[in-house]
Amino acid sequence: MRKIGEGEPTSGQGAVGVLRKVETLEDVLRLMDTDLSETIVFTPSASVTAITPILPKVRGLICASGGFTSHLAIVAREFDLPCLMGSHLEDVDALEGRRVRFTAQGEIFLEEEM
Repeated sequence: MRKIGEGEPTSGQGAVGVLRKVETLEDVLRLMDTDLSETIVFTPSASVTAITPILPKVRGLICASGGFTSHLAIVAREFDLPCLMGSHLEDVDALEGRRVRFTAQGEIFLEEEM
């Protein structure tokens, strides 16, 4: 395991899953018909409310902006979804589809090396 980032924990005890970057409504629609039970969503903006329909189906949420009182953090707590806000993550595009872990302390790790 290698540390690849960190963020502000806003709910949950951490999560392990496959990272999927979601920025647009089209991204959400593309994922809606897939099995999301192993998915950790990464989104760059705390104002991307279009992801709300998939939140009950995913393992966790990492957001690059916002904080504890952001709308997305509040929604994550309502879904009892592990969430990090204001996160810094190295090369998100290269992490797409890779297994990651984040902790209740806000550390983000790559679970597997290629």
